[in-house]
Amino acid sequence: MLKIIHGVIPFLFLIALLISIVRAALDKIPNTKKDIFLTITLIFAHIQLLIGLVLLIPMATVVDWSRVMGNEASRFLLVEHPLTMLIAVVLITLGKVKAKKIEDNAKANKTVFGYFAVALILIVLRTPWEKLF
Repeated sequence: MLKIIHGVIPFLFLIALLISIVRAALDKIPNTKKDIFLTITLIFAHIQLLIGLVLLIPMATVVDWSRVMGNEASRFLLVEHPLTMLIAVVLITLGKVKAKKIEDNAKANKTVFGYFAVALILIVLRTPWEKLF
């Protein structure tokens, strides 16, 4: 069940992330402190990360790590993908928190755009797309 949810939420999350990035780029987020859509994007990111970690932990305890690091596919799924997604979620969280503290709305939008765009690039580069389709 968790694998199915972990396969569906990325699409909702990516749509929310893209909309947030476009809104920030166009300076259309009127109040980053109270914007519900940024909060929804953040919630999707955290839920996706938590489900991914729940799926990863049982696998990580039984694998031979020397073999994992020597196998490109295993290394991608057990090391590169989780670490990159963790970094991306941290960037999204930092972007929202920093933007909340900025009084100037244009600067807050630029902050959201910068952090969220870098997170999106990381996500796109390290998502196992072949497993989603």
